[in-house]
This record gives sequence, structure tokens and C-alpha cells, in this order.
Amino acid sequence: MNLRQLLYSDLARQYALEGRPASKPNLLRFLARLGHHRFLPVVLCRMSRAAMLHRIPLLPQMLTYANIVLFGIEVTPRCEIGPGLFLAHTSGTVVGAARIGANAIIFQGVTLGAKKLAMSFDAADRPEVGDSVVLGAGAKILGGIYLGDNVTVGANSVVTRSVPPNQTVAGIPARQISAMETRTQ
Repeated sequence: MNLRQLLYSDLARQYALEGRPASKPNLLRFLARLGHHRFLPVVLCRMSRAAMLHRIPLLPQMLTYANIVLFGIEVTPRCEIGPGLFLAHTSGTVVGAARIGANAIIFQGVTLGAKKLAMSFDAADRPEVGDSVVLGAGAKILGGIYLGDNVTVGANSVVTRSVPPNQTVAGIPARQISAMETRTQ
């Protein structure tokens, strides 16, 4: 997907989660939503990633820094994020994952990153997140693990082991508290 398609899918997801009509996003809706505190951080991370992929010097770091200063969220441009990203609140969130799938919901204070101090970005030490995952407030997902599709991580949980699809995990350390047949979003 190109940048425009990703942003329009993020916008459509926001409208759907807010219970708004599922009409196709257009430029006018995009511009009207641009200043919103739940959408602009997504725009900045998408632009940072696009600038990195196009090898534009300094711009990825500048956009990442703008997100930190304005919204309190740090998202590495190296993290590939699927369409439909929704950041419920951004304060204190750190996204240093290798990959996040489509339709992820991330609440405030979430950390996705390496288990140990790593000055370089090694994808093998970073978590991968499947599609339609919900990360509760304050959740910590650490190390080279995989969260399967439709996983929900409870608030303030610490996940250090891979989680199979369709599970809800919670606690420190996180453990399975339920399995879901299916979840639609």
C-alpha cells in the first residue's frame, strides 16, 4: 500500500471505531481530521516511515521527534505498520517493534521493544504483532516474540513469550486468561 492508501485506511478505521458512517474517506475528511490528537500522530509515523523508505535524509528523525514532542509517542520508522492503525491515546507509548499488522489498537503507555538495551535495531530482538491486536494501557511486549492475530493484551501486562492467535493474556508475566472463537472489528 502507498502512503495515501494507508492514511485513508487509518482514517476509515477511526471513523468506524467512533461509530461514524463507513463512507469512503476523502480529501476533505482527511484534512478536517488532520489536527485530531488521535490521527495526527498516525500521520506523522506514516510520513516518517515513507521518508525512511525513500531515503530522505533527516526527515524520518525530525518527524519522529515531532511525534515525541507533540504527542508523547515514539515510533521507530523501521517498524512496518499495517493499515487501520488506531492510537486511542499516545502519552508514554514507545513502538520499537519489527512489525505491526492491520487494524491494531494501541492504548497509552504501551511499550513494544527489545528485552535489553539495544542501540541498534535488530528485528530479531523486536516483537512482531499480528492483525487485529488490542494492546491495553501500559502493556509491555518485550523481545523477539510474536503476538498472533486477534490477540488482546490486558492493561499493565508484561508479555515476554509468543502468544498464539485468538487469545487474551494478562498479568505479570502475562498468561492466557481466555481463548476466543472469533473476534470481529
